[in-house]
Amino acid sequence: MSSQEGIAHWVAALRSDNDPKVRARAVEALASSRDARVIEPLVQALHDKHWDVRRRAAWALGNLGEGAVEPLMRALQDWHWDVRRKVAWALGNLRDRRAVEPLIRAVQDERADVREQAAWALGYLQDLRAVEPLSAALLDDYAPVWHEAARALATIAALHEAAVQSVLQAYASNLTGSARELFVRRKHLYEQELKKLQHRHGEPGEM
Repeated sequence: MSSQEGIAHWVAALRSDNDPKVRARAVEALASSRDARVIEPLVQALHDKHWDVRRRAAWALGNLGEGAVEPLMRALQDWHWDVRRKVAWALGNLRDRRAVEPLIRAVQDERADVREQAAWALGYLQDLRAVEPLSAALLDDYAPVWHEAARALATIAALHEAAVQSVLQAYASNLTGSARELFVRRKHLYEQELKKLQHRHGEPGEM
C-alpha cells in the first residue's frame, strides 16, 4: 500500500468506522504519517462521538503544526476533562501565542489535571499576559497545579524577570493573613526554578 493509499484508508476509517477503537487506531496511523494532508481529518476528529478519539486527535494535532491552533482553541471547551487536558498540552507544544487567552481560562478549569496542563502550556508560550493568572495559581489547592505554575512563571521570567517580579509583588501586596503567607512560601519554588534556569543558561537574568 502506497503512502497515499494508506492515508486514504485511515481517513476513511476515521470518518466512517463504527468502532471507536478502530477510529482511535486511525488517528494514530495518520499522526505517524507526518503528512500535512492529515490535518483536516484530524481536526474533524476533534468532534468525534467518542472522547478517546478526540483526545488522541488533539495529541496528534499538537505535533503537526500551527494549522490546527484555532480548532484546538475551540476544543478547550470539550465536555470531557481528558480531552481538554490533551488540548492544553497540544496548544503549549505548538507555541502559538494566539492560544494564550484560552489557556488562561483553562488554568481556572474545574479539573485540576486540566489546570496543571494549562499552566505548563502557558510557561511554554512565555507571554506576560499569563503572569497574573499563574500567580493566582500558586494558591491552587492541588499541589501539581501550583508546582507547574511556579515552573511556568520561572520560564517566563527567564525572558522577563523584572516584569514577572513586579506582578508577583503586586499580587502579594493584595493578599492578607494566611493567604499571603502561603503565597510567599510557594513563591520560593518559583525563585528556585528561576535560579536553575539561569544557572543552566549561564545568565544572571534582568536586574
